[in-house]
Amino acid sequence: MEVMMKRFMKSAFFYLVFLLLIIGNSFSQVPSGEIKPLDSEALKGKVEHDILVAQDGSGHFKTVGEALDAIRVYLPKPLTVYIKPGIYQEKLTILGPVTNVTFLGESPENTIITYDDFAAKDNMGTFETYTLKVLGNSLTFKNLSIQNTAGPVGQAVALHAEGDRLVFENCRFIGDQDTMFASGENSRQLYKNCYIEGTTDFIFGSATALFENCTIHSKSDSYITAASTPEWVEYGYVFKNCRLTAAEGVTKVYLGRPWRDFAKTVFINTEMGAHIVPEGWHNWNREKAEQTVFYAESGSFGAGANANSRIEWSHQLSADELKSYSTDLIFSGKTTDADYFGNRWFGYRKDSSFNLQDAWKKDVKNFPQIKPIVILSSESVTESKGLVYKKLGGRELKLDVFSPIQAESPRPGIVMIHGGGWKSGDKELQIPMAIALAEKGYVTSVVEYRLSPEAQYPAAIHDVKEAIRWLKVHGNEFGLDTTLLAISGSSAGGQIAALVGMTNSRAYEGSTELTASSAVQAIIDMDGVLAFHHPESAEGQVASEWLGGTYEQKPEVWDAASPLYLEAPEMIPILFINSQYPRFHAGRDELIVKLTEKGVYSEVHAFPDSPHPFWLYDTWFNTTVEIMADFLENTLK
Repeated sequence: MEVMMKRFMKSAFFYLVFLLLIIGNSFSQVPSGEIKPLDSEALKGKVEHDILVAQDGSGHFKTVGEALDAIRVYLPKPLTVYIKPGIYQEKLTILGPVTNVTFLGESPENTIITYDDFAAKDNMGTFETYTLKVLGNSLTFKNLSIQNTAGPVGQAVALHAEGDRLVFENCRFIGDQDTMFASGENSRQLYKNCYIEGTTDFIFGSATALFENCTIHSKSDSYITAASTPEWVEYGYVFKNCRLTAAEGVTKVYLGRPWRDFAKTVFINTEMGAHIVPEGWHNWNREKAEQTVFYAESGSFGAGANANSRIEWSHQLSADELKSYSTDLIFSGKTTDADYFGNRWFGYRKDSSFNLQDAWKKDVKNFPQIKPIVILSSESVTESKGLVYKKLGGRELKLDVFSPIQAESPRPGIVMIHGGGWKSGDKELQIPMAIALAEKGYVTSVVEYRLSPEAQYPAAIHDVKEAIRWLKVHGNEFGLDTTLLAISGSSAGGQIAALVGMTNSRAYEGSTELTASSAVQAIIDMDGVLAFHHPESAEGQVASEWLGGTYEQKPEVWDAASPLYLEAPEMIPILFINSQYPRFHAGRDELIVKLTEKGVYSEVHAFPDSPHPFWLYDTWFNTTVEIMADFLENTLK
């Protein structure tokens, strides 16, 4: 009973969140100002700006098809097609050269694209019955309904999707047989918070498709999926945290049957209604398929979850197998997972595994005397928080600045980078030290940057360099002497700080419209590795997630991200502050030799009996601040 209650609460919470997501979707970014209708014929293939579609003539075009005809192929930058509420009776094809476009409706309840073709009509066959055919790549669809209203007359496709890096969020797909053709052997598709309904094989095809938090509604006794996954494709259809429902009177529905041999379909943490048959899966009367398909479940719950009754050739995922169904692994491939802005095209979840409270709980076991440092404000420091220094489409990166109130002249500055294994952590972790150093007369800034779940290397390096440029451009606002700027970092932030400070070539800079340089005059590295592949280094999985692969897979990337191995480094003074663990300063000693040979100052301070994140605790905090201040006093002149 307790387990059932937990599952009920989990389900109830999900649906509340789903409802809030739908309600919270806004249409506030529609282009403002006077909008004049455009001539789709005269502008065919030429439009590069955002487009408004409105049936009442208040937009650029009255139909979605006219907007599609106008969009320039292979756009130089992304654009959005805003679609005002209405029932758009159109049969649409988005061709392959149309990329980097978001199609945004107001809500799936009132923004509907519909048509009614079916396979037997003029003998057109299944694959010409679509309402919307998507062949382009890097496309996003939000708050829309795509439907085929032909009814129960055989195959009638609503969505035909074969492009790569396709995202459908808060959309509805309405039809009967073959509602959704999610296909393309090299296609990766994400369906998030969507509603999909149909009768037979209403999700079918060869794509690698992830369905997250979706409702899958069966309208007749039949089959939900009919995957045709190619043999060489690792993933097929994956359903996570979904809900399987049925119309009244529907009592016998299979999770799937193989349209082709080697079909792959997996359900994870999915609520299954009583309409799902105990055996779960069907072989489509082809015994060979039983030897080649991969049908699996993990954490299924509800009346239709019958793990002990499933057919013997299906699987229940082990804990280790379940690990391979993370979003990044499902969508991994030989092509890049980065979009126009360098972010993962399928989105990300913020990793909060490294935080002050959890770090303290772990470290206090070996160091019972320690207490976390918490400094919220200072009467002698002015705070400017949440300043946007970089925009990546709808994503904003922010920094905070702390300035001495009594400064009579521009002051030296410090850009501070948090740690967390390149995948977790938050700029808030650096605030106590930023305030303490601001009290000593420095203009300090803590910086948010993209972590590995969002964007892999070198995105974080580009972000931090942009933050430095932004601070220099806005230096007068904070009393910053832009000619005297240092960068500091802790753990992964220390590695980033060292790499940022020691590089000045185009490969590390990223794109920018700011004219200031990203150069700094000094580096402070607190327990950040200087060489990823090194006898003292213990970097493995976490580094691989950031660098895009293991050392064996990406040796050139591992070396390019290692300050020690830079071919033409910027040699500037460096302060190393280290814990008792050699793995966190791998490459330090060799780098010091190189600095010395160039006549560049370096300094080492080590706390022999300390945890790795020593800078977070009272035992070492004040001493660390004093060491940093002394170093900066000697170098920022």
